[in-house]
Amino acid sequence: MNITKLTPWFLFSCLILLSDYIKVNGSISPSSEKTQKDGIFGFKPKKLFVFGDSYADTGNTPFLIAPSWRFPNGITFPGIPTGRFSDGRSSTDYLAKYVGVRTPITYKWGKYGRPRLVVKRGMNFAYGGAGVFETMFKLIPNASVQIDFFEQLLRKNVYSPADLNSSVAFFSIVGNDYLTYNRRNGTEQGRPALIRRVVKQILFDVKRIKDLGVRKVLVALSPPQKCLPLLVTPKGCDTNDTSTHLHNSLLRKGLIKLNNKKINNNDKSFLTFDLYNAFVTIFKNKGVPGVSTFPDPLKACCATKRGTSCGDISLSGKKLYSLCEDPKSFFFWDNVHITDQGWRSVFSLLLPNSQF
Repeated sequence: MNITKLTPWFLFSCLILLSDYIKVNGSISPSSEKTQKDGIFGFKPKKLFVFGDSYADTGNTPFLIAPSWRFPNGITFPGIPTGRFSDGRSSTDYLAKYVGVRTPITYKWGKYGRPRLVVKRGMNFAYGGAGVFETMFKLIPNASVQIDFFEQLLRKNVYSPADLNSSVAFFSIVGNDYLTYNRRNGTEQGRPALIRRVVKQILFDVKRIKDLGVRKVLVALSPPQKCLPLLVTPKGCDTNDTSTHLHNSLLRKGLIKLNNKKINNNDKSFLTFDLYNAFVTIFKNKGVPGVSTFPDPLKACCATKRGTSCGDISLSGKKLYSLCEDPKSFFFWDNVHITDQGWRSVFSLLLPNSQF
């Protein structure tokens, strides 16, 4: 078969078939268990919209540039690579399960969707490598462009005002702007100014999403940046990193100010998703009691050398990574990303009244 002649609609149809397989054989579909009444949002959302980076991406990033489309990604679930930067589910999948909807379709495929059945559960606009500004991954749309995609769909009346009023959004941009700054040899003296610019843009972006009609926006705080396997030193990780603390402190304060503007009839429109405290708690306890055990929570399951990614293969066919035997015993999947069991642990901590 000549793959160059495949139409987007044919490929989209194949994706729907895979989605149906996942619904039957996995747990991306919503939990059958009832969560606390109305949950953290105060109402029962019917749609989920996602904006962000590789922590939230479920397959938008093009396979030609993303290692997430290569084995061993996806080995835990659903058994093949699906574009997620993990052995299984991402943060989006677990949040969708909590909300009670199936994982929203990626924008890459959803923009071709004709039946409302395809887009009724929302859409994921997140791309691996995205920041609020341009990052070292130049072909990747930043958060502002992702919101532009969303706005274009609204202009086409893909979603009605009633749809938006029954929806929530997840905004998860947690580090690529800073990794890019490091890669470009940015100075420590200039870092605080960058952090203020990044947080200011995040606040602008989430308010824009709200102003487009989405009822509530869940905003991810930054995890401890210096605790990624990519940056950990032989002495361990620095959970008291002043840069991460500054980012999260400014973001919390900014969201409080936005909520104090009493948008949406005095409703609390902006919520925080505290990845920082979840990560630190898991590192300290080496897992979550009754949920997970991570003997060495700072070690990657799919280990690589600097400059290579999980799934990379040399020209001679040699694997450029080493894979652990049991991903469930690892919090980190690779040098940056989280395992399926890691995300399950995070959500079990932050949403303790739910079943994951």
